[in-house]
Amino acid sequence: MSTNQVNKVNPEEKIVYDKKEFNKIQEELVEKTNGKFFKSIKPSNAIFKRKSLTKNLVSCLLFVYKHYKYTDSKTTDYFPKKILLQYLIDHPHITRNFHHLKYWDLIHQMPTSPNEVIYKKGWYGITENGIAFIQKEIGIPKYALIHNDFAYEHTTNPYVMVSDFYTEVEQEELLKL
Repeated sequence: MSTNQVNKVNPEEKIVYDKKEFNKIQEELVEKTNGKFFKSIKPSNAIFKRKSLTKNLVSCLLFVYKHYKYTDSKTTDYFPKKILLQYLIDHPHITRNFHHLKYWDLIHQMPTSPNEVIYKKGWYGITENGIAFIQKEIGIPKYALIHNDFAYEHTTNPYVMVSDFYTEVEQEELLKL
């Protein structure tokens, strides 16, 4: 069996371990796609929706964190929403807006193409910010201004911590196996 079959790498693809080489490839890709990877400047005539980080969203993030903590997953791993929120399956009202966590960079969608901005529907991973928020290392803005499913900006005041939604005891109880 060849190395490509073991690693399941397409012969046209390449695994890059060197950071400088990766950055060079990334820069070439961005140049080749004429800025397709960047959101345009905030439209002046756009109508923005103000989304709030709610207790339900923080509950969802706690269960995503729990999955990553107890399954030896890494922040580069992606899972279907139903696996991440398996403990909340009987509470669809809580999980309905789960994908809004991406507005605060607490979760991210699974990319499916190296040269286009395409995501696999329903597959998510936790970010470093999501982990730091649950571990009480950072606070995040409570409100995000959204247009076309993208957070163009956040209000700078107020900032919230996970402790604004759950006490230490409540959080420990939710994170138990």
